[in-house]
Amino acid sequence: MNGGLSAGQAVGLVAKREFSTQVRSKSFAIGIVISLVIFGIYALIFQFIGDETSSDSLGVTPAAQPVVPALQQAAAASGRTLTITDVSASEGAAQVQAGDLDALLDRGAGWTLTGQDAVGSELQTLLSTVVRQSTLDQALQAAGQNPATVAASGTVTVTTLEPEDPERGQRLALAIVTSVLLFMSLIGYGSAVAQGVVEEKSSRVVELLLSTIKPIHLLAGKVLGLGAVGLLQLLILGAIGVVVGSVTGLLSAPSAAAGALVAAVIWYLLGFFLYASVYAAAGSMVSRQEELQSLVAPIMFPLLLPFIFAVSVLPGDPRNTLGTVLSFVPFFSPTLMPARQALGVAPWWQVLIAIVLTLATIVAVVAVAARIYRNSVLRTGARVSWAEALRG
Repeated sequence: MNGGLSAGQAVGLVAKREFSTQVRSKSFAIGIVISLVIFGIYALIFQFIGDETSSDSLGVTPAAQPVVPALQQAAAASGRTLTITDVSASEGAAQVQAGDLDALLDRGAGWTLTGQDAVGSELQTLLSTVVRQSTLDQALQAAGQNPATVAASGTVTVTTLEPEDPERGQRLALAIVTSVLLFMSLIGYGSAVAQGVVEEKSSRVVELLLSTIKPIHLLAGKVLGLGAVGLLQLLILGAIGVVVGSVTGLLSAPSAAAGALVAAVIWYLLGFFLYASVYAAAGSMVSRQEELQSLVAPIMFPLLLPFIFAVSVLPGDPRNTLGTVLSFVPFFSPTLMPARQALGVAPWWQVLIAIVLTLATIVAVVAVAARIYRNSVLRTGARVSWAEALRG
């Protein structure tokens, strides 16, 4: 019996209850604050690491002085901060030992670069390039050749088939932030669906609810309600990020941010309905929270794999073939495709195909999840096996 409630009314009541309960709870506001703090800490860490890895202090002995102008010019061209200190060989070695200098450059029978226990690879590359070029210039001059003329004849002109994207750096940052937001939202609120199912089941509340509405309506309302909560949090965090980025000048392309946020919303909805149904089905198969973790852990892997790929591989290789292929796989699409969209390498037809494939998968997954939920949600005691849940 459904107590005279239509399907829409039953689903709406459950969704409204879930939404209002979650939004009014302290955990919702705390979750937003914690998310902002985490993003702020990550931003500071990345900025600190960037500053540390792009700056070096170098001691230069009198014998190595001739390459100092070229070193300063090369460092400026590569965007590195190179602080050069004139020292004697003994003073430089002592300062390197004390940690006051990153390295010491000296010239005797040959060139030597001395560090305390290691020398940064980028500093090594910079110095090796400058010293090599200086040596070649001297050899050319001794042979009566003009180094500038020889260098011009060997210069490679770099061109691209498509115009360089001036917003590439911001697109890269948006892709990473979008992937992190989606990963956190799908994991957090997907797990909340499973936990809610177990709580209702263990407290016998579900028995009262199912005396009034059908299992499929309860499942749909729970997924819709918690999905709306997750979407609201996503929009709040995204809006705050756009405003802060625009005010501080970190975001000079609001249109790119707006497009990334729209894509994140679409893929959040698709991903949530896909994964939340699976989480709900898993939650219905156990009666205690302690049993839930082992059951839902495997569900996280299809989310974790594309997330790692999106933040580690795509930033350096946006057109990666494996990433392109995986972005069409429905369980990977909600994380990978919006990252590729933010990077500007996903044409509309690829996005459309991925959406269609994901929608088709959602229909199939929801049908199976509804069957498992219906067959398991009223069974208490021992954990229900997958075979029993599917067989009924």
